[in-house]
Amino acid sequence: MFFIRVILNSVLLLLMIGCGDINEYDTNSTNAVEQIAIPTSIPTQSPTPTPSPTSTIEPITDSVDIDIDNNSNDSFSASSSPIDTILNNRPVVESNQNSTVTETQTDTTPNRNIIYKDRFINSSCDQILDKEFLVICYDYGLKMATSVAYLLEGDLVEELNIADRPSFYEEELIEKRYRATYSDYTHSGYDRGHLAPDASFDWSIESLEATYSLANIIPQVPIVNREVWARIEGYAREKAKELGELNVVNVIKFNSTPTRIGDNKIAVPIGYYKILYNQYMDYEECFYYGNNTDSKNLDINISSHIVSCSNI
Repeated sequence: MFFIRVILNSVLLLLMIGCGDINEYDTNSTNAVEQIAIPTSIPTQSPTPTPSPTSTIEPITDSVDIDIDNNSNDSFSASSSPIDTILNNRPVVESNQNSTVTETQTDTTPNRNIIYKDRFINSSCDQILDKEFLVICYDYGLKMATSVAYLLEGDLVEELNIADRPSFYEEELIEKRYRATYSDYTHSGYDRGHLAPDASFDWSIESLEATYSLANIIPQVPIVNREVWARIEGYAREKAKELGELNVVNVIKFNSTPTRIGDNKIAVPIGYYKILYNQYMDYEECFYYGNNTDSKNLDINISSHIVSCSNI
């Protein structure tokens, strides 16, 4: 068999040489027949390169290919990142950066200081005199107080009852041309009546002297000052002891053309209100006294002088 195969191969070789179809080949190769059978015109393909160990992973872009429903409230841009999507879909809270959040405290207690003291001692006064123990609203044209406010402390009123009384004095805080003087009352027929009473402040020399400023004094009919008005002052002190403290505002009433007395032509009031209140105890009472000798004004019964506070 071996010889037959050699003979056949030789015959085939001679036939191919005669036809001129053999190209050059490596005669030393044991695979010469197989190499001749491979056409040389077939293109070769380069192998796919293996990635280098040092190559980096290409970053993921934040673009998202999504069909967007423009009518949906949850739609977002195709170029949005996931975090943008979350932020864009948060509830929107409108805020005013200039607004200040404050804690509101509900206080049902009526603030009568605003209703009374601040109502009568305010910018309408030509001058506000702070005498430490009392505050006076003073009018230059009248040369007189139009209101006086003070606080009675129950444990202080009548604590010492200082017997010696100081002298009246001109108020040096007021320009001289607008002051009342001691002599303006002399032979006028009117008392030098206290608005903030000395008997309510005789627990110290300083507080007592504050009440003797002539800015705290008004012309009063003697019997009203000494009897009727004195009773309501005593009533206020008792209320202060009962309630612990008591706010008082005296409001002076003048007519459009008041009577004038003295060299300085100080005005004479036609009446005066006394407002008593304690805003923490929800207490208030108001009284009115005319500055004349009518029988009503001479009534020593305190209840006869009660008026509505809302009408002052």
